[in-house]
Amino acid sequence: MTRLLQFPSQAFKKQISALTVAMSLGFSSASQADVLVDINIDKPEHHLSRITLTFEPTTNDEMVLKLPVWRTGRYEILNIANGVRDFTATNAQGEPLTWHKTAKDTWVIESASKGVTVSYQLYANQLGKRTRHIDDSHAFLDASAVVMYSEESRTDRHIINMQVPKGWKSISGLAFGEHEQQFIAPNYDVFVDSPIETGILKHHEFKVDGRDYELAIWGEGNYVEKDMVRDLKKLVKTGNVIWPDYPYERYVFMVHATSGVRGATEHLNSTIIQRNRYSFNKREDYLSFLSTASHEFVHTWNVKQYRPEGLVPYDYQHENYSNLLWLSEGSTSYFQNQLLVRADIMTAQEFLTDLAKRVNGYLRKPGRDSQSIAHASFDKWIDQGGDYGKNHSVNIYSEGYLTSWLLDFALIEDTGMKKSYRDVHSALYQDFRLPKSFNDQDVLNILENITGESYASWWQQNVEGTPEPDFDKLLKKAGLKITYGNDKRSNAWTGIATKAVQSGLKITAVEKNSPAWQAGFTLDDIIIAIDGLRMADTSLTKRLKNFQPEQEVEISFFRRDQLMHKTIKLGALPNGILKIVPVSKPSKRQKKFFKTWTGIALPKA
Repeated sequence: MTRLLQFPSQAFKKQISALTVAMSLGFSSASQADVLVDINIDKPEHHLSRITLTFEPTTNDEMVLKLPVWRTGRYEILNIANGVRDFTATNAQGEPLTWHKTAKDTWVIESASKGVTVSYQLYANQLGKRTRHIDDSHAFLDASAVVMYSEESRTDRHIINMQVPKGWKSISGLAFGEHEQQFIAPNYDVFVDSPIETGILKHHEFKVDGRDYELAIWGEGNYVEKDMVRDLKKLVKTGNVIWPDYPYERYVFMVHATSGVRGATEHLNSTIIQRNRYSFNKREDYLSFLSTASHEFVHTWNVKQYRPEGLVPYDYQHENYSNLLWLSEGSTSYFQNQLLVRADIMTAQEFLTDLAKRVNGYLRKPGRDSQSIAHASFDKWIDQGGDYGKNHSVNIYSEGYLTSWLLDFALIEDTGMKKSYRDVHSALYQDFRLPKSFNDQDVLNILENITGESYASWWQQNVEGTPEPDFDKLLKKAGLKITYGNDKRSNAWTGIATKAVQSGLKITAVEKNSPAWQAGFTLDDIIIAIDGLRMADTSLTKRLKNFQPEQEVEISFFRRDQLMHKTIKLGALPNGILKIVPVSKPSKRQKKFFKTWTGIALPKA
């Protein structure tokens, strides 16, 4: 079954061509067929829609349809197929076809050679996972959680028709078809990487340097739309700070102002950002939103245009392993605020405040000596957070940021401030764009080309091993130092995190090698008293102010409902907050180093 379309404009043709090139992935097809995708959001108040897929005749008598088990941007196996019910399959004449399931995500249809139409009900109520969500005000649809595919149809053009409630507006990074409720994807991979947002939206369009941009906001909140548009305009001008060109002609920012969920995901030429509806007004909150927008913008190149071996092409039914996910995610985190600084959105002081939090977080992460960033990348698919993760693991985002920072400073130093880590990503973009991929040796080759030196030993220590950065020495290169202010006092410290419960304070984390760890405290112990006095104010931090570091105290607690007592020798933490500030008299070299690094002048002390 083929539907002839009258495409309306040269802009459409230009966009569809750009998307095809961007995600070609080496697939080829002698004659591309069409898959017709009808998405009928008929019962939005019940989170329901009807999905109908029409496939053209093939040479295969059997058609194997699958729904992915994960989505791009989230390296985790998800329970996506759980929303499919009432599956039917018919041929081009409307006659029923025999089908059966062979796995949770796989439907096999017999006698499929003459064309197949499948239809199924889809339940969409996974807002926090950014896969699919429908309610009476909007729908967010990531194709990986909505539309099935076969290996043969993966290369086919997909024509998507939306049937939505009256008054809803539909947007996507995909090209429009004949009307505003129709989209065109040159293949399934582009479709999967181009989510659709439809509903009652606040919508803005703007143009920067000849490229088209959209901002679509779903939900009410304390955001200021004109401020968001103003600053996004500044942000998108910074791409050439790192890369030689832009891989898109049009980009869409989608924002969910909602409750109870957060997070963001990058896509081919769009992003979805979810935030608490009241987390836009304060300067700190608004900067957090813009940092997230910048992070996803960086991904437009890093991941969406070049990515490591193991992720090219995507295998939608299995884990996609790589020991370089830290470069994909952590380096993106590293660049996000640099772009904001260069765009004059974030001040130098705000940049250094964020850096100080990251340094402090690393110093307080016991897992930094237990796992390399390469191993953390490979194990991201089984990543375990919480107490165990903090004590025995590192994170591809936070520690990936640190590794990127260490590498950046090494490159700036080794090239006499002529090159930086930005040049590495520029080279990856130019030399390893999809359908190519890169591995560790490719990155090492780029480093050697840039510096004329081998980085093999550096890589062994900092990527495959556990780095031991000297932050004082590192920061001094850029005319900076760590300070805790003028307050030289220390606070008593246990290494315990708690939450109040009815019977006392329940331990939620115990830092490895802390006083509490050494004393044998563990998760779910319930603290009820210190030195025989009941914990009446439910604040361990406040109670510890009555004691001094090195002092021994007795803690009474329940474990398995039994009353127990342990003596603990309190440790010490600085009373002040870790800050990174400029040195009082920076040298010309330090000033130049800082500007090479950030693009702005070193602020005065």
